Amino acid sequence: MKKELIGSIDRITEQTACIILNDDEHQLQIPLELLPDGADEGMAFTITIERNEEEEKRLAEEIATLKKSLSQ
Repeated sequence: MKKELIGSIDRITEQTACIILNDDEHQLQIPLELLPDGADEGMAFTITIERNEEEEKRLAEEIATLKKSLSQ
């Protein structure tokens, strides 16, 4: 399951970029360190959101291990 969003940087503050999605109803605030070098106001980006089932499984196993160690 994957969704692609398209938006452009509306403004940049000291540490974040405000990205307005093309539906004009939603906006995201993204830390600047996560954007490509040279990202600037007015630039458009595609943002992909995809479920990561492998990471879900790894996290569940990690939590189960922590719970087990705490109960001993």
